[in-house]
Amino acid sequence: MNVIDVLIESDPIIKRLTQKHLLNQKVQYIEDGYILRYLDLYDPIKHMWGNGIYGPKWISTHYTMLELKYMEIDPNHPIYQDALQTLLTHEWKEKGMHNRLVHQDMCIVGMLLSLACYGKSKDPKMFEMVDYILDHTMPDGGWNCAWERKPSPKISSVHTTLSILEALRDWIEYGYTYRIQDVRMHMLAGIECLLKRNLYQAHQTKEPIHPQMIKPSYPPRWKYDILRVLEYLTSIKYPDHLRLTDAINQLVAQMRGPFMPKGSQISGLIHFKLEEGRYGMFNTLRMLKVLKHFRLPLYEKLIQLEV
Repeated sequence: MNVIDVLIESDPIIKRLTQKHLLNQKVQYIEDGYILRYLDLYDPIKHMWGNGIYGPKWISTHYTMLELKYMEIDPNHPIYQDALQTLLTHEWKEKGMHNRLVHQDMCIVGMLLSLACYGKSKDPKMFEMVDYILDHTMPDGGWNCAWERKPSPKISSVHTTLSILEALRDWIEYGYTYRIQDVRMHMLAGIECLLKRNLYQAHQTKEPIHPQMIKPSYPPRWKYDILRVLEYLTSIKYPDHLRLTDAINQLVAQMRGPFMPKGSQISGLIHFKLEEGRYGMFNTLRMLKVLKHFRLPLYEKLIQLEV
């Protein structure tokens, strides 16, 4: 057996993602495995998971939807569409005002817009979200959920910036055209903002902004780590760059043969445990996607190893 065989023999969702992203096979949407388990937990009367919109973390509607999106549920699935409407109703209202004094958290807006793009929504609220995102870019090209606090932050947050970048990617990928040139320009500026930090370093010390940023977990929730950002760059076919080298090497050093660790779990409630084995199948799949794009010779070597 090799690592591809192991992934294919895993949960049906991991099998499908492996076939699509590593083997370049055409695959159909499926309603099986982890996706089916999440769908079975949906409350059709309340139109939500976990009896909540954004909380409780991580069993709320918002975070369950993020997992379903990553697992590539059929975006037209009636439960995904129903829950998306719940989020659009409750997470964006009054042109983004969380209350009469404070706007909605920028990171939440990024995640919500990404979910709506995936669901191919035509809700006009999405245009307001794009305006909100583009009109509140930080001077360094990124974004910060604390942009309107006093005193005002001077630099962007990597957490918020990546959530926004994923949303802007999805705005482009799913064919939306509103302010498209602005979206493309701001996306490139946001990427450059992260590259200036070599994806994970504090500006002045060059040390990791936080130790967990170089030790990826799945699901990452709203949190930034170098595997998540490299997977994002892979998804847009970003060209290799010297400023990516250190981050990629940090991840390769964590591998055990062709496998990645599961990573520490982000504390909070969960619907069920995703992985019971020694290694992280999701993290392994994510890492192999990155290596296939940025380090093809290493990828080809790893997938040939007997395990």
